[in-house]
Order: sequence, then structure tokens, then C-alpha cells
Amino acid sequence: MGNISSLIGNNQQYIHPSSVGYNAATNRNLLPAGWMDGYIESAEIRDTKSGTGQYIYVVWRTLDGQHLVYDRINIKNANPVAVDIGLRTLGAIARALGMESIDDTEQLNGREIAARLAIEEAGEWPARNVIKAYAKTSTTRPKRAGDLDKIRHQIRGNEGRNRQANFRQNDIPADQIPF
Repeated sequence: MGNISSLIGNNQQYIHPSSVGYNAATNRNLLPAGWMDGYIESAEIRDTKSGTGQYIYVVWRTLDGQHLVYDRINIKNANPVAVDIGLRTLGAIARALGMESIDDTEQLNGREIAARLAIEEAGEWPARNVIKAYAKTSTTRPKRAGDLDKIRHQIRGNEGRNRQANFRQNDIPADQIPF
């Protein structure tokens, strides 16, 4: 449990939740880039290595339970841009979960949420999945960016056919309509 509002708004005390262990065996296989449904297995507030800031450490798991992806959401940092990005991410999570606000990390644990995954190359480290965005879970959401382009193309094609059908109907004189 972590009281987020105290870190953002005022200087009240907060709770440090227990740490979550890392299981390298479950993170070896990369997931494809794109939207995937899953849930937040755990979320907790952690201090930065420098000790000058704090972030929410999110463990996101796929619905099949076989893959974990880790995310860090800055909520207190010397860099105001990092905090702004973190707060916008937290806002996106709140909207996806249908919440007005998030006051405690405990509110996130166990909640289903979709994540837009990307693959990040990290030089000497092996490639890993990273979360780029959060949204509501949905079976109708395109799973990859290419699918979205196909859907847009289909919509544009249907609009053109509808326009042609309307044009043809308007070209027929009223006395030739067979009814």
C-alpha cells in the first residue's frame, strides 16, 4: 500500500510496501509490440537510487499469467518533465480503470488493464518489453498498429461505397423507382 496523494499534494507520511521479487525465468520471452490485455499484479512506491525522488513500481502480468512487464512511474523527481509524464500516465491508468483518482497504490493491485507494449534494446543488456501506454481492456481493440491501419482502410473504403450508393440513388428520377 502506498499513499500517492501525500507525495503529490502535501507532505504527509506514506507507507513503504514490501518489495516484489524478480523472476528472470518468466521474463525471458519477449511479447510482440502492441496492445495486450493483462492486470496489475502489484504496485508499490519505491525510492530512486539517488534517494531524491520516488516512483511507483508496477508489475503488470499478461492474462495467461506467463509474462511479466515492469514499469516505473515517476511521481516525485527533480526533473519536472519526468513528474509530468508520470502524472499523465497515472491519469491514463485511472481513466482506464474508471476511477476519479488514485490515492493509494493498493487501489491498482489485481485490476485488469491493457498495456501497449514495445520492445526496448538496451545495449549490453538483453532486449526487454516496456509499457508505453495504458487503456481499458477490450476484445475489439486492435492488437497491433498494423491492424489499426487495416481497420482505418476498411472504414474509408466503406465510406466511399456509401457515398457511391447515395449518389446512384439520387440520380434515379422519382418516377422510375419501382415501388
